[in-house]
Amino acid sequence: MKHYALTGGIGSGKSTVLTLFSELGVPTFAADDSAKMAMEQDVDIKAKITALFGEVSYAKGKLNRPFIAEQVFGNKEKLQQLNALVHPAARAAYSNWQQAQDAPYTVYEFPLVFELGEQDRFDGVILVISPEASRIQRVETRDGVTEEAIRKRMMHQWTDEQKQPLTDMLIHNNSIDETADQVRKLHLQLMRA
Repeated sequence: MKHYALTGGIGSGKSTVLTLFSELGVPTFAADDSAKMAMEQDVDIKAKITALFGEVSYAKGKLNRPFIAEQVFGNKEKLQQLNALVHPAARAAYSNWQQAQDAPYTVYEFPLVFELGEQDRFDGVILVISPEASRIQRVETRDGVTEEAIRKRMMHQWTDEQKQPLTDMLIHNNSIDETADQVRKLHLQLMRA
């Protein structure tokens, strides 16, 4: 069985591409989902996040996402501290999930695969790219945040130009029909690999 990482900048359409793979019967896993679960359910991680950012980090037991985002996306050191807390739990959840799979290949949505130097753990990396204006518009609509807040987050991610030389496969997410067609073609290629 082979394992591929799926990455791309904020708003590039990673989740859409992951869903398209899933609809083709490919086992898929999202790092962000396991990270969110760890931050809301792991008592030890919750205590460490509260110690790092204060009691306002949680409201009624739920992570105060807008507050945390505001804290980390303007502060590289705090972002690194948060990643250091959450990434091991997300990695363990993925490892457990991975061992339970029985398919020709899996796809793991991993936004920071290059930033964390984790690309060598996979049989290949799929990069989703999309025009910056489209990315910003998607995130504004999805998260209800300002362009300034989105650009702050983008500053902490590698650019597409930095990622492309390290990438094995590329998906251009310009329209859903074109993207779905690219995913189908890539699926057939990966099934033969």
